[in-house]
Amino acid sequence: MLFIILPALLLISCKKLVEIDGPVDTITTKQIFASNKEAEWAVTGLYSKLINGFFSGNYTVVGEANYSSGLCTILGGLSSDDLQPPANSVDYRFVSTNNLNIFQAGITVPLWTTAYKSIYDANAIIEGIAASEGQYLTDSARRQLTGEALSIRAFAYFYLVNFYGGLPLALSIDFNKTASLSRSPVNKVYEQITADLKQAIPLLQTDYTAGKSERVRINRWFAEALLARVSLYSGDYQQAITSAGAVIGHTQLYSLEDPANAFFNTSKEAILQLKQTFESGYGYATPEGYSIRNRFTLPESLINSFEPNDKRKISWTRFENNNWYPDKYKLGPYNSYNNMNEYYVVMRLSELYLIRAEATILLSASNTTSAINDLNELRGRSNATLFPTDLTATEVTEAIASERRRELFAEWGHRWLDLKRTGKAREVLSAISYKQPWKGDYQLLYPIPVNDLRDNPNLKQNEGYINL
Repeated sequence: MLFIILPALLLISCKKLVEIDGPVDTITTKQIFASNKEAEWAVTGLYSKLINGFFSGNYTVVGEANYSSGLCTILGGLSSDDLQPPANSVDYRFVSTNNLNIFQAGITVPLWTTAYKSIYDANAIIEGIAASEGQYLTDSARRQLTGEALSIRAFAYFYLVNFYGGLPLALSIDFNKTASLSRSPVNKVYEQITADLKQAIPLLQTDYTAGKSERVRINRWFAEALLARVSLYSGDYQQAITSAGAVIGHTQLYSLEDPANAFFNTSKEAILQLKQTFESGYGYATPEGYSIRNRFTLPESLINSFEPNDKRKISWTRFENNNWYPDKYKLGPYNSYNNMNEYYVVMRLSELYLIRAEATILLSASNTTSAINDLNELRGRSNATLFPTDLTATEVTEAIASERRRELFAEWGHRWLDLKRTGKAREVLSAISYKQPWKGDYQLLYPIPVNDLRDNPNLKQNEGYINL
């Protein structure tokens, strides 16, 4: 009976909040989370959705319909100057030209819906474990699984707040508490993300035992790394430095790889990966490798920013048919049945060096040497010329922005988020020919899906968009 109940729970979690009727205690949580095995099943089911999508379909669909398996990369890349859409692609034209409106934003809607679906599932796990009195659900399992669910909730809210601004903070699966939530301001969302991560960190294992030595389950260092990122974004620079340093200093687990090896499933640079399955019928390719690698091109401005011998350009880009393509993932539609030696990378150690460098210079303009040393760790492993140690604070800040672009292109929309949080978006994007004339800075946030506005009268549209 258990094997019938739990899939039903996971199916229910994929429905919109407004479609879920009745209080949380209608779910028999004492049965669902009665033992380590059943609780583990619920958590691994959520991981499966993060990589395989919340709906059935091939990887092309998954990559473009799921925030956690390609959509953040696609939308963030197109909205910024990171990716260019396939030729004659009508679906992406409004995103790539920063000309979104509520009637032509359908391609962005799955980012909102799937992120909230993962939040719902995370809430169900948190509440289910807390409510369980099962004697076979051990304290160590309770801690680890709760920590994973808290981290996933924080992760989903991080992308939602950066793409949409203020958000309804749904922290329960109780329909009566979530159906009519209004939007919390951005600072409150960041406070909740930070609180979730700080609660999760001491609960989580410090190794990868949960993933059977593969880096496919959240541990303490992923939560710490995400806290470093969130702290940088929210202006807590000392916390960003502390958290980034904690991960960087854990050298028995993490070290920078040659760029050619950074995206292998054996990479010591990986802090968290999602493991795709073979069941899609499209082989061992990651969703991004399958849906992005041969379709979206890279701008000349990015390619020209690399030195000729930079290993990142050599290993992570590909010139073909007069276009440059992202090539961080080598398995795509035409070679996806090769050995599965790549998993989908969620976070890498290299970002922590960039976070620490930026937070260091923002904390004090006199800390140029420390920031330059962190940048040179990345440039040294990439065979790029090291930055001199006598750069000014302004030059270091510019170098960090450039290095983030070279290091994190075509990954999780980093470039889009960076341009917005540093106040450079309008200056950079409005100068690009196909984005002119600049529609307005309101385009830096996406419109809230109209169906959610219709269902919740307390939910208001982002400024600049028509509020139906």
